[in-house]
Amino acid sequence: MKKSLSIYFIYLILVWVYFYFFYPLESYSQSNYAALAHAVFFSKLPLEWLLLYGLIKTQGSIVLVDKIEKLTKLESVKTIIFSFLLVVGYGLIRFPFNLVWFNITHWEGTSRQPFGDWLLEMSLDLFFYWIILSVAIYVSRLLMVRFKRFWWLVLWLLVLPIALFIIYIQPVWIDPLYEDFTEMEQGPLRTAIEEFTTSIGLEDTTLLQVNMSEKVTTFNAYVTGIMGNARIVMWDTTLAGMEQDEIMFILAHEIGHYVMHHVYLGVAGYLLLSLFLFFLTAFIYKRVWLNFRDKTSFKSPNDLRAVPILLLTISILLTIVQPISTYVSRQIEISADTYAIEHTEQLEPAIEGYQRMARQSKSDIDPVFWVKWMRSSHPSIKERIERLEKEIQKRETNDNTAS
Repeated sequence: MKKSLSIYFIYLILVWVYFYFFYPLESYSQSNYAALAHAVFFSKLPLEWLLLYGLIKTQGSIVLVDKIEKLTKLESVKTIIFSFLLVVGYGLIRFPFNLVWFNITHWEGTSRQPFGDWLLEMSLDLFFYWIILSVAIYVSRLLMVRFKRFWWLVLWLLVLPIALFIIYIQPVWIDPLYEDFTEMEQGPLRTAIEEFTTSIGLEDTTLLQVNMSEKVTTFNAYVTGIMGNARIVMWDTTLAGMEQDEIMFILAHEIGHYVMHHVYLGVAGYLLLSLFLFFLTAFIYKRVWLNFRDKTSFKSPNDLRAVPILLLTISILLTIVQPISTYVSRQIEISADTYAIEHTEQLEPAIEGYQRMARQSKSDIDPVFWVKWMRSSHPSIKERIERLEKEIQKRETNDNTAS
């Protein structure tokens, strides 16, 4: 374990030296803010692996479960306690980096969120993670006993309705725990939006604004929810800090997501990917467990003591497929950009809007390819601006030809 920690320490030094001094950052800001964001992300990336590998290598999970079994014989309670300890450990090892990022965002002026509110939100995240992890571990262990060969498939079939239900209730029950949502205020912008949605045959669209100005100074908008709970949400910072023509292009982009049912496509894609991951996890876990069986006191594959092996397998696989997820997300965003371009007459404000967003968020407008693979769910600002410029030139050429 000491060797693993030494390797991580060296990795940490290399990450921060590279991103602080050598990363080819392109930004409208004069600071190293975006490069530091990359550094924090890659610093935290192996932490879960280290925690789980440490429990396996030092047989810490065996010790923990032995102590838990002295407190209770109920498998559900043992799972809840074990999951709680895992989540606490996960939160603690990530906390220093989260705290560093909290301070960086305040120094750079992109965040104004009070420390107590930030701490509360992070605790809420860990609470939900604990609930989900406890249920996932308990159900998986039950299925391993009853469906030894195809437990992963049964688990996936159970996940389907649960995932859809969570996505359905998220805008109404979960999101309001973090932010305050209200209907978009009446005024020229609301009128322009309603005229636009009516012109494309989109009626009764749920348009909301969310109070983010108490936390951040950056701009954003998004589409969330499915079926009757689908809605388009604009940050109040966006409404207050951008021009109406700029906002209308952003809105057209979000409506593109809405009318092309990208939320549904995204959910379907993730569910299909999860099916493959469940199968691969079960395949790898069985072989790894067999290798550890004779070296430890693991009684069976569903032994709570062996859960860190299962979680480590899942965590590594999720990281491996991350570039696939970001690629699919970028294609969806490109599709929404296309919709916005097709439904916008004057594209110059869109360029100004992207530039304004990049300056305000101090973002990396052209990440290097491997950072893009791991982190970029959207096309880079540079790519989006270049696409708009080409479209403007194309329209000007066509107008000149026609005249």
